[in-house]
Amino acid sequence: MAKQTVQSGDDGAVDHHGDILPPLSKSASQIDVEKIEKRRRHASKPGQHPGVLWFYNLTRGLCRLALNQQFRTIEITGQENISKEAGILTVAWHTNALIDSATILVTQPKKLVFGSRHDLLTRPLIGHIASISGSQPVIRQAERARGGASGEAASRINSKTMLTLAECIANGHGSALFPEGTSHEDSMMRRLRTGPMRSVIAANSIARERGAPAPHLLPVGLHYRVSWFFRTDAWFEYGTPISLDDAVHPEEDRKRLLEGEWVEAPADTVNELRDQVRENLAPMTPDATTWDEHRGWHILGHLRSIAKGKRLNSWREEVLAARTIREEVRQDAHNLTSLQEPANRVGKALHSVGLDGRALDSDGLRKPRMIENLAVIPALLLALLAAPLTLYGSGVMIVAAKILGDNTDEGLDARTTYHFLAAMMGPMIIWPIPISIFMIFAFFGPLALSASQIVIITLLLPFAFHLSNKIALLAWDLHIISRDARCINRFGRNTTNEPILKDIHDLLAALK
Repeated sequence: MAKQTVQSGDDGAVDHHGDILPPLSKSASQIDVEKIEKRRRHASKPGQHPGVLWFYNLTRGLCRLALNQQFRTIEITGQENISKEAGILTVAWHTNALIDSATILVTQPKKLVFGSRHDLLTRPLIGHIASISGSQPVIRQAERARGGASGEAASRINSKTMLTLAECIANGHGSALFPEGTSHEDSMMRRLRTGPMRSVIAANSIARERGAPAPHLLPVGLHYRVSWFFRTDAWFEYGTPISLDDAVHPEEDRKRLLEGEWVEAPADTVNELRDQVRENLAPMTPDATTWDEHRGWHILGHLRSIAKGKRLNSWREEVLAARTIREEVRQDAHNLTSLQEPANRVGKALHSVGLDGRALDSDGLRKPRMIENLAVIPALLLALLAAPLTLYGSGVMIVAAKILGDNTDEGLDARTTYHFLAAMMGPMIIWPIPISIFMIFAFFGPLALSASQIVIITLLLPFAFHLSNKIALLAWDLHIISRDARCINRFGRNTTNEPILKDIHDLLAALK
């Protein structure tokens, strides 16, 4: 079948439930079935990881490096819920495009097989990386409903993918899938698709026939302070596994699965598991009607903590405090419902100038310390120190990432994907160029260096680029501290914000 192109953009198409299908980006609208099948890697035998092991490990290491650059702080909890023996399927809500997959890849020990949107495998560079790493293609309902692939072709591709995922999970590997089926910018989960549930039920059926440990279905909360910001804070929350004891195929279908034939699980079993996933996963998301409502919960969490003489010292503490507020508001406990609207106003006003609940204290709007106001000075000095190597080692990729991220048709949630790819690709594409030039000049040019000196310098150059990047990131963090201080000062001096300042004082009084 030749490549097919369907309409991209927001065309108002709906699925069979009447839900609006996600708009297609230009890349997603081009479905090349032959190329998809060509790029798909197959395991040498059922249950083996389909990727090239050394390249998978390299990709994982580069992802870890990129995420450490992307996030200012990272906290991980619940990793003890990841079974060492049994396979796992992690499921999460999807608001940060490729970064969501990368975070799961680097925060758990299993070798993962991803089910990825079809065009991730067919893109020029990232497609080869995804393919060699073992990612399996998926043609989503969003493409099928618009005529992007025949029902037979889509079914063939997706069935192969789900069977591969099921066999790998049954064999003790892991997978990560996003049941919403698309990355988005909403403040609550969208309708869950059944693909992940069908795959893990098949994995459980295969494991039962082989006498292997039953797989785990593991919900994961992916919490970003502001998902599309560079150097934001992140907390990755591995939850309690969902039991799969009764989620199996009938015996005759289990044998067919074991023989390599894809068989759909009973619809009632699939839907029951889907509902259970939603019930377990929703509390680990903002689960708010609007982002203003969500920010209001965070404001109330901060202010209640301040009223008790404490401060929330980490992003995880902020999320948990807001989660508690959310449940109390919904239960109309402690008269919090009446505080929701003023809290929403405060959160919206602070967010509009790049601030949040950390700008508050017992006096209302806090006064930044002198060290915060002056942080711009060491920021500039460190930036100048890092500039010679960072401007080359990361500058090209940063500029490219900003241009692509600001002009992408994938949506705001995909913006940081380009930041992530820039940090990941720099060591692979940019750093080797000056290293290779140095080696050529050292061996064949005028440089009077011994072989041992050449080897030492060659090995030290990547560390020099990395150290330079770390210094540049510290400079950026100090810049943000100084910028936030200036924003707080301007917010307090602006007379139009007096109603908001009054809301803050009223909320503090009500929460004492």
